[in-house]
Formats: sequence, C-alpha cells, structure tokens
Amino acid sequence: MHIPDGYIPLGQAAVYWIIAVIFIARAVKWARSDMNENMIPLFGVIAAGMFVLQTINIAANLLIPIPMFGGVSWHVVGAALTAIIFASPWAAVLLMTLVLAVQSLFGDGGITAMGANIMNMGIIGGFLGYYSFIGLSKLSVKRPVALFAAAWLSMIIPSIALAFELWFAGTFPLKQGVLLMGTFQGVAGIGEGIITVIVFGAIIKTRPDIVAEDAHKKVSTAKVAVVGAIAILGIAVAAPFLASGNPDGLQQTASVVIKNGIHTAIAPVAPLFPNYSIPGMGEEGKVAAIMIGFAAIIIVWLGAARLLKKG
Repeated sequence: MHIPDGYIPLGQAAVYWIIAVIFIARAVKWARSDMNENMIPLFGVIAAGMFVLQTINIAANLLIPIPMFGGVSWHVVGAALTAIIFASPWAAVLLMTLVLAVQSLFGDGGITAMGANIMNMGIIGGFLGYYSFIGLSKLSVKRPVALFAAAWLSMIIPSIALAFELWFAGTFPLKQGVLLMGTFQGVAGIGEGIITVIVFGAIIKTRPDIVAEDAHKKVSTAKVAVVGAIAILGIAVAAPFLASGNPDGLQQTASVVIKNGIHTAIAPVAPLFPNYSIPGMGEEGKVAAIMIGFAAIIIVWLGAARLLKKG
C-alpha cells in the first residue's frame, strides 16, 4: 500500500506532507513526554520487525483461495498493533514514519508521496486501529475479536482513503479504485488481524506486565527486545525466500485502472537498494539489503530516542 512517486502531483503531495509533519511533531512530543525509557528498546525492535515483515509479500489466495486473488499479495503494516502495545496512536505515527523513511532507500514508496503514506498507514491506520480496539473493549468484546477487528479496519479504511487520494490526483477512477483497493486490502486485513492477535497474544503470554495498565513506567523491555531482535534477524535471512513475487493490492489495482499514465514530471528518487537488494549479489544481496535496513532502523531509532530524552 506504499504510494510511489508520480501517483500524486507535487501540489497535493505537499498538502499531505504538511498534514504528516503536524502529526509527526505531535508524535515526537508524545515520545519525549509520555514514552518511558524502559519501552525504547521494544519500540526499536518492533519498528525493525515491521520493516522486515513488510519485505515479505504473501500470496492473497492463501487467505481466500479464489481465482481473483491468485496474482495478488499482501504484507503486514502493523499500525494498529503498535498503537495498542504502546497504548497510544502517536506511537503508530512515529513508528510508521521511521519505517517509511528507511524504506525509501529501497524504493518502497516515494519521497514525494511519503506524506500521504504516513497519513494513510500511520495516522489513519494507527488512530482507527487504536480507538476501534478501545471502543470494542469497552463494549466487552473479547480481546482477540477486538484486536482482529481493529487490525482489519486499520487496513481497509486507509486503502479506501488512498483510493480517494489517487482519484483526486487524477490517477485512479473513483469507483474502480475504491472497489479494488477495498477488496484487496479487505483480504489483507484478514492476515493483518491474524498476525496482530498472534503477536499481541504472545506478548501477553510471556510478559503480561509489558502491556498492563501503567506498566510502561516500570517494566524493562530490554530482554524481550533482545529475544525479538534475534527472531526478526532470522526472519530477515529467510525473507527473500518467503516473499511472493505477486504485486500487492495497490500495484494490482494500478495495473487495471491506470490508463493515462502517471505524473511523469515527478521523477522518482533512485533508491540505494532497489527492490530490497544489492545489485549483482543475487539472493545474498537481498538478505544483506534487508539486514542493512534492519540495522538502520535500530540505529536511527536509538539515536533519535537519545536526543528525544535529552531534550
């Protein structure tokens, strides 16, 4: 669901960037004042984990085995999960900004369109996922059901918002865009919901104190972060061999509905590691590129967190 450069004209892209910057500034304020230092290691590992998981496109027909989804894939986003773990939608905004910034080095999403991507995945996905979970929990809905529904909504509603943005940009026709993006991301939301329930359940089972009320003020997450980092590194090594070659929902929709091309006046920025690979190194180059991204997320976050807490 990463919008590339050229799908949105610069004037509109600037508006989305302005909105994103306003929310990013508020997210930084949240991290500075409300995020306890004990949670910093876990945040960095979850961000790195989302980066790695988003490199693994999974065939959609594994979720719903019908021909329509035979050539489409999906990947995890993680905005709802992040917001719920850290008890704040601002965590999702901050995490998705970090992940999308590093992903731009790999050509996943565009620099000019990053404001729109942050708005869709981080802001809309994070706020909707978090408050859906809170609302359903207050209605005494069982936690796994509330988690699944929140994660599903955090996928389908941003996809519909994306379709409207690209319609307004003159890139997508509205009806087809909404129908196809809603359908593809609705299926992706099933996978997002399942993974959200599994990951949150694993944290609750092993360390319920991390997500307990007011626990963020007193619970160290360093050991959990180390274990998580080791597991994610294992996934990073396997990622190139697990990923489907099928296009994701946005790419598939674009291949169907775009008739007049994109905004060619916007030249995409050449990525350092195109398609999560180091050219000329084959599969080893793909593994190395993903490992570089993983390390970049951790390093950038630890540096930023240090500055935030000093400030």
